[in-house]
Amino acid sequence: MTMQTLLKKHFYNLIKQIVCSTMLFVSSMYSFNIYSQEINKDVQLLERDEWQKEFLNLFDQQRYEDSIKFAIRIVEITEQTYGKENFKLITPLNNLASAYYMVDDFDQSQIIFQRCIKLIESNQNIISPELISPLYGFGLTLNRFEEYDKAVNIFERALRINHVNGGFYNLEQLKIHDSLTESFIGLRNFDKANHHQNFQVYVNKNHFGIENPMVDESLIKLAKWYKRSGQVYSERQIHTEILERQTKRNDQNLGELIETFKNISYSHRREGMDIYQSLSPLKKALQAIDASEEKNLFLKLEVLLDLGDTYNSFGRAESAKKAYQDCWQLIEEDESMGSVIKERFSKPIRVRNILIPSKYPIKIKDSENQTFASGFIAIQYSINLNGNTDNIEIIESEPQKLIDKVAISAIRNTVYRPVYIDAVPQESTGMSIRHTFSYPLKNTEEPEPVIEDKPLDNPIA
Repeated sequence: MTMQTLLKKHFYNLIKQIVCSTMLFVSSMYSFNIYSQEINKDVQLLERDEWQKEFLNLFDQQRYEDSIKFAIRIVEITEQTYGKENFKLITPLNNLASAYYMVDDFDQSQIIFQRCIKLIESNQNIISPELISPLYGFGLTLNRFEEYDKAVNIFERALRINHVNGGFYNLEQLKIHDSLTESFIGLRNFDKANHHQNFQVYVNKNHFGIENPMVDESLIKLAKWYKRSGQVYSERQIHTEILERQTKRNDQNLGELIETFKNISYSHRREGMDIYQSLSPLKKALQAIDASEEKNLFLKLEVLLDLGDTYNSFGRAESAKKAYQDCWQLIEEDESMGSVIKERFSKPIRVRNILIPSKYPIKIKDSENQTFASGFIAIQYSINLNGNTDNIEIIESEPQKLIDKVAISAIRNTVYRPVYIDAVPQESTGMSIRHTFSYPLKNTEEPEPVIEDKPLDNPIA
């Protein structure tokens, strides 16, 4: 082998060693970098977990303003660790949007909910169950902005996804139906609002079974909706159904039964048409209390109060007085009832409330060209021994005499449960009310006539 060949071989081996060493070094450095990144990632995730715990703690305490900075930091760490388009951002973003919503920052809340929706759609699909929460939140913000048409579309999409993934009778959908109700109220579509409240009863009956007591809760909720929306007859029908369900059970809950009797009575009282239909449920309630082994005097007190209030609202002052004095007789059965009874009669309580209009004249309709101003009226009056109003006097009104007669009539027809001291009715003087209302302004700014510049028919030279 020649010297030249030996030198070439030696050089080759040398280069090989250098290359191998370099590769080993590069590999070591690469491994070290990966290892460092992993350590850093773990540190960030541990930090995120701590921030998450603090966020949940503050949110549970309803300290929403304080929770926002933690929610923001959680989002930042998640973005740094996984990227801005990663699916792991969904929960942090949803939490942040929810926190903004709770502090009434609906602009920020809406933007972040929309980002959540887009991330889920791009990472999963358009019917992913993960979409339900941000869609629901997005719909809530639209309701707050009074964009009810858009809200309905969003809620209905959330509802379809809910049905696809959870079945037709799952209970998670109920909150969506409640929000759809609010949207349709905003659109003045009460038929649709009624549908979404009634559907919840249908869901509960199919989920739990028709006879299950859990269905009663959904019926009570439906009755409250009817009461809120002024549908007195429908409200009473639901309470009657609840009563039928309660009386069929062997293990009756006395408190729930009495509450149903009271609700039926009150629905009749609100109509103000038939005193006997209002009194009958209350008398049945008293019979149920007396027949029960519980002898619940607190329940009896509440029924006697309703009995007196019903008599009073229909102008039966002496019968009302007898019912109120029967309340005081309960102290003889249990001295501890004394403080409760005194508290119930410590101030006048409206039993028939006639509202002063919030807009006057009542028949005036809002229009784009109509301008409204704010007025007020201050009234002073007294309450006599029977709970009727006396000595009604206008203290101040602006504009003067616009709503005076209507306001006085409303106060005159309002009836109270009077103050009682030791079973004796008392007068109440110096009662006052200040009521604000809107009224239309006359359009004093007449539009200027448009003068067209055109040649005269008979010009004068």
